Amino acid sequence: MSSVQESSASPCRISVLLARAASEALVLRRGPSRWVQLLRWRTDCDEFHPGQWFKGRIYDRRSDLSPLGTRFIYFASKIDRRTIADREHTYAWTAVSRPPYFTALALWPKGDCWHGGGLFESETEIWLNHHPDVATPHPGHVPPSGLRVAPNPEAHGEDAPIWRRRMIRDGWRLAVEGSYPYRNGAWQTEAKEVWERSHPTQDLILRRTLDAIDFEAYGGPYVESFSVIRAGSETPIESARWADFDYHGRLVFARGGCLYASAPEEVQHVERPVVDLNSNLPEAVVTPDWALRWS
Repeated sequence: MSSVQESSASPCRISVLLARAASEALVLRRGPSRWVQLLRWRTDCDEFHPGQWFKGRIYDRRSDLSPLGTRFIYFASKIDRRTIADREHTYAWTAVSRPPYFTALALWPKGDCWHGGGLFESETEIWLNHHPDVATPHPGHVPPSGLRVAPNPEAHGEDAPIWRRRMIRDGWRLAVEGSYPYRNGAWQTEAKEVWERSHPTQDLILRRTLDAIDFEAYGGPYVESFSVIRAGSETPIESARWADFDYHGRLVFARGGCLYASAPEEVQHVERPVVDLNSNLPEAVVTPDWALRWS
């Protein structure tokens, strides 16, 4: 990790899960190729603690951080000859770990990439986005008796159902329903989907617009833009790939493989660099003993 100096050549991709009851966040950093790194971000002091790497896909829109940031539930897939033949774990699964590590403390084999994932209703309650018939934990990764797990009998689709549920829970509202039909071998944008979130104390709205769906150009299905609205005036957050309000009310956003933060009163004219993650490279990271236990 280094001080911020944006790179124009294939920057890493960043998404963030914010704890809703603590100054904690989990950064999912993608690149090179299908590698994903986890980093713990203490948003009260902007300290970063690098964690493990995973070669495969982590579906951040089907993942969640517990309210205090102590647990991470994620949906993952790793498709190769070995995992396709693995009838025990399968090539796609939902797991719970202690961030910033992927090592599973609980794991539910899924068997395919439809729905999956989950949300923390509380520190000890999980809404598992699996049908009950695929909600049996792996015998080597059974959750503790104090963790209540509720499967979803209506699980369907891919990212949208669980992601919308998480967005609404975290204070976002759907302002405009989007429409993106698939025609002539490509996704078409008929109406852009718009989400908005009000700042908890300031007269400020963060707007999130789904501009297009493009797997080939962006390495993922979503191309979004972000802007801030104050007193009826809208200011784009140029080239941002993720943005939100953190636990302290700061505007935090990702751009060019870097993270930035701005206080609410500064949001329209000050960008404070936090960290540049572009130089991080995959490495083997041993899970510490504390991350192998629930408590």
